[in-house]
This record gives sequence, structure tokens and C-alpha cells, in this order.
Amino acid sequence: MDIKTPPFLHIGRYGIDNAEEINDWFQELHRAILEDHYEGSATWDAGSIADGDEEAKEVAVTGAALGDHALASLSIDIADLVLDAQVTAANVVTCILANNTGNAVDLGSATVYVRVFKRVTR
Repeated sequence: MDIKTPPFLHIGRYGIDNAEEINDWFQELHRAILEDHYEGSATWDAGSIADGDEEAKEVAVTGAALGDHALASLSIDIADLVLDAQVTAANVVTCILANNTGNAVDLGSATVYVRVFKRVTR
């Protein structure tokens, strides 16, 4: 997704000279950030994760590409674990639960939800 450089604000004698151009730029930015995204989900039972270990789950997200931004959430409390997500191949997001709590943690079965936002280029 290409986002052009923001227009400069020109203030003329009777107001903003390029208000329409600025409005168009903000609408394009809004679309790129909030509307151009892909979603996926999967059931995940990570089992018992020992302290210092991590568990990974691949989620299919059609349209995801390397360099896109990925976010993940889980349908249950992650009990102080760290949840991360990144696009690791075309149409694939890898979610990782990392345990640095000092004890083993078993979350049980849950649904992992993933949202991918297209990278913005100039």
C-alpha cells in the first residue's frame, strides 16, 4: 500500500487553500490503517509451557505477506505469558506464547485471533 507524503498546509488570505488535498490524504491514511487488514483464527491448546520455554502456533491468514504487521489475542487470560505474532510466510502468521513467569503454565484450550495490517510504503 503506497501512502504519499502528507501535503503541506497552505493558509491563504481566506482560509486553507488545499483543504481538499489534505482531506483526501487523511482518508487514504485512514483506509490504509483501519480498513486494509486480514483476519484469521485457530484453536490452540498449547499444553504445559515450562518456565523459559515457548510454544508456537501457525494461523492461516489469507493475504498476509512478509513485512506486514501482525497482532494476536487469545480468548482466555494468558496468565502473565507473552503473546507475540508475526507474518512468517505468505498467508501464515506464527503466534508465540513465551513463559518467563518462573513456573510452568498450562492455559488449556483457547482460540487465537490474528489481525494483519498491510505495511505502508511511500
